[in-house]
This record gives sequence, structure tokens and C-alpha cells, in this order.
Amino acid sequence: MKIPEYLNPRRFGLVVILALLFLGLIVFRGFQQRRLDRKAVEVEKVAVHVAAPQTRTFTDQVSFVGNLEAQEQAAVVAKLPGKTVLKVLVDIGSPVRAGQLLAILDDSHLRPQVAQAKASVAKAQAFLDQAKTQLETVQKDYERYDQLYSEKVISGQQLDHARGQFTLASAGQRLAGRQLDEARSGLSQLEITMGYHEIRSPISGIVAGRFIDPGDTSSAENPAFLVNRQERVKVTGAVPEAGFTKLRVGQPATVTLDALGGRAVKAKIARLSPVIDPGTRTGTAELVLDADPELKPGMYAKVALHVGSHQGMGVPREAVNTIPGTGQKRVFLALDGKAQSRAIATGAESREYLEVTEGLSPEDVVILTQSVRIGEGMPVEVVKP
Repeated sequence: MKIPEYLNPRRFGLVVILALLFLGLIVFRGFQQRRLDRKAVEVEKVAVHVAAPQTRTFTDQVSFVGNLEAQEQAAVVAKLPGKTVLKVLVDIGSPVRAGQLLAILDDSHLRPQVAQAKASVAKAQAFLDQAKTQLETVQKDYERYDQLYSEKVISGQQLDHARGQFTLASAGQRLAGRQLDEARSGLSQLEITMGYHEIRSPISGIVAGRFIDPGDTSSAENPAFLVNRQERVKVTGAVPEAGFTKLRVGQPATVTLDALGGRAVKAKIARLSPVIDPGTRTGTAELVLDADPELKPGMYAKVALHVGSHQGMGVPREAVNTIPGTGQKRVFLALDGKAQSRAIATGAESREYLEVTEGLSPEDVVILTQSVRIGEGMPVEVVKP
């Protein structure tokens, strides 16, 4: 009987040998892969530096934000509404002196009245001068008649007549005087009203706003100009009541200005509100800064006031990062050769340290090294600094 070809011992042995070689290759590849996996694990360990939280002294700070303002600002309003603006003599940025003319309103309707009032004053003055001359004449006559009567040259009836003339002349002078006073008062009122057609600056400073143009109609409600006195600028803000009670007039502060690249400027508290707003539980603090050409009213300002110090548990700033999209602060701890994240709450700050108020104990060890390779459960290797 003929043996099938696939059962041929020689051919069968060759197949077995090939199968064993293939199986051995699989086993070898598996062994090699395990070695590579172990080696990969060793390579992925991240070398990190660590530190334990430390007790530090932190400065107690009160902060708020606000806008720079001129220490004094005058809203210049026209005293007469409904008048046409004839001329505007200054523009935004113009330096002005107290009393300087800023704009002129149409006073054409008032000029004839002023001319008439001046004529009335002149007429009343002439009448008074005439009355004075007459009184002087009558007074001399009366004095002469009185002398003659004492010498028994004239009768008492003649003396009474002279006395009556003197009395009438005196009354005429008083009447002329009152008429002159009334005429002068009327002229003075008209001249005051004429002055209202001139808009003048009440203070020396810089024109910060101009709201009228020639041809406009004046308003007694809306300002025509804003004038800033900018020898000093100020910033005002609301401070929570817990910190507000620690503030004092004259206390120094630091004002940081983003518009000037984070420049810090020294300031002092000038005024403190005498009351706490019961709605917001805040008090108002006003700080003043010395004038500087770079300090412009309207700039955004961050104010920091130091009100004391306290002891707290701190960690280096580089150990703390923020969870994206949440604002939650966290650190990574080195536990059993792996990184473990821990959410924390922070308090005061210093130049190098952040105070941790929740989430850590003094026994914890935080990772200082910042790397995108450090994540939850990532193998780490602590190295000495």
C-alpha cells in the first residue's frame, strides 16, 4: 500500500521543524517585547525635584481695582441756556488759568438794554448833581435868613419860608440819590447778565472735555467743558469691610498700571468713607498719586495695600498650576514613585511662595518640576537638587 505524500516521514519532519522554528520565533519575539516594555517603562520615568511645604510669613493685603481720575475736576456749565455759541477759544488738552475765557455766547439782544441803562445812570447822576447844587444854594439862604432872624432883621414867617425851601431841596437830593442808586443797580444787573455770556474756567488746569462748537445752543444742564486740575491724580475703590477697618489715612499703597507695562507707582490714602455701605459691605477708599506726565485720568489701576502679616503654610510658586478651564489650583505630589494631583486653595502671596490654605499637610511632598510629561499616575524619580 502506498503512503500518502503528506505522511511521508521526510516531508513530515520538515513540517515539524518549520513549525517549531515558527513557534520559537514567536516565543523569542514575545520575550523581546517584554524586555522592550520594561525598558520603555524605565525610560518614561520623569526626573523631578520636590519640596515640602514650609511655614512662611505672608503679608496681609487689601486690593481693589479702579480708574485714575483727576484729583479735582470742574464741569463748566453755561449760566444762560438757549444762547447761540459765537466763539470757542480752547480745545481738549489746552492749559487754562482760573478765570480764563473759554467761550463767548451771543449777547446782541442785551447790548441795547445796557446802553439804555448807562444813559439812565448818566441822567440820574446829572439830576443828583443839580439837586446838590440847589441844596447848597438853599442851605446858604437858610443860614443867612437864620442869622438875620437872630438879629431881628426879618420876621419869623420869612425864616419859616427859607426853612421850607431847605427841606424841599434836601428831599429832592435824597430822591435824586435813590434814583441814581436804582439806575446803577439796574445797570449792574445787566452787566452781570452780560458777564454770563462769557464762559470762564473756575480753576487752573487742563481742558479734559469740550462739548460745544460755534453755532450750538447753550445749556444750563449739560457741561460745556470739563477742566481737570492734574497736579495730582487719584484712584477710588470699594474695599470689603474686613480689610477696610485696617486702613488709615496716610497709609502707603502700591498702584499698578497695565497701560504702562505693569509699572508700580507709590500712593497714599487721602480719604476714607466714614460709613460702610450696608448693601455691598464695602467702604470707599481714595488714594492720591503725585503727578506724572505718563499718568492719564481714565487708566485702569490695580491697588494693593499692606495691612499686616501672618504665618501660613507655603509652597514655591513653580509647584502650583491652574487646571485649564476651571481656575482651580493644584499641585502634584510624589507618592510611591508616581505623580498624584491634589487640588488646593491658596491665600496670600509673596514673591516666591503661595500660601496653601486647604489641600496639603506639612508631611506632603510636592513636585517642583514643571513638565508636560507629568500627569496623573506618571512614574517619577525624585532627584536631589
